[in-house]
Amino acid sequence: MVATRSGRSKTSADAAESTLVPLALNLLGWYGCNAFFNVLNKEALNRWPYPWAVAWLQLVAGVAIVIPLWASGLRAPPKADLQFVARTFGPIGALHAGGHGAQVVSFGAGSVFMAHVVKALEPIVGTVIGYLFLGSTPSLMTNLSLVPIVCGVVYAASKPGGVDFGGLTSLPARTALVSTVAFAFAKVLAKRQMSPKVKKARNLDGANVYGLLTLCSCVCLAVPAFLLEGAAAYDALQSTDSMIVLSLVARSGALYYLSNEFSFRVLGMLDPVSQAVANAAKRVFVLAAAAVFLGEVPSTRKIVGSCVALLGVLGYGLSKRDAAKKNR
Repeated sequence: MVATRSGRSKTSADAAESTLVPLALNLLGWYGCNAFFNVLNKEALNRWPYPWAVAWLQLVAGVAIVIPLWASGLRAPPKADLQFVARTFGPIGALHAGGHGAQVVSFGAGSVFMAHVVKALEPIVGTVIGYLFLGSTPSLMTNLSLVPIVCGVVYAASKPGGVDFGGLTSLPARTALVSTVAFAFAKVLAKRQMSPKVKKARNLDGANVYGLLTLCSCVCLAVPAFLLEGAAAYDALQSTDSMIVLSLVARSGALYYLSNEFSFRVLGMLDPVSQAVANAAKRVFVLAAAAVFLGEVPSTRKIVGSCVALLGVLGYGLSKRDAAKKNR
């Protein structure tokens, strides 16, 4: 019996060790790609302030990555016809397109730091949408974990004399919130329309789901981007160093796509608590990159507020884990 237990322990330890390196590499890829996407995206917008055009071209860069992977056989393509893709991914793609466009507007109109502080409200938005559209009632601890998130965001937006409500209702804050809401609705639709059985039958692993989502988002955003900024963006591109701008946009788009690829892999390797830690740590990584590479040195108040909000995000993940255990 002792030998059996020892053998099992050794097997578990070997399994954990074998997944540690891939997990570390995927985490590094996720954090690095996301951080440098934010940096290059901001640099592109500083040179070419047309966020909807930038957002669409970034999705084009993602399509330029995934289509060759499927066509060459390096990645097994999904088993999906046009009707299935349009019916299942069309609405989700439209929401994802709006969410990506809105977040690029937010990053361009204000600081990356403040946009990510506002986007830390994601658990609150997800809880409200889940309650209204999925009928999921959050536990008391989940509701309590939302308090530090709200308090942290409000404190980060405050000034010594009081809360700066102008900052919370500014264009960067509003579009960051719109982006968060759009992404949350996209997740709800994905849960409703893609059961595990459908995913398995159609080879819709995380990478292929995001590939189809990028393709549909690119199609959905094309017309709005052209109508909102097309002519003006094209004219402005002619009067600037277009090669530098397009290089920044292409690289930021590739990083955005790869960041989401890595995130799907990481979240598939982690339990809910570790996912919450990973998501909170990702925002810290992005905020640090904004400070180092973009010179966005935040005030002490913003640092404290963002830390409180991120701790709330971690608490939210822990409470959801506990609630899931009780429901088993």
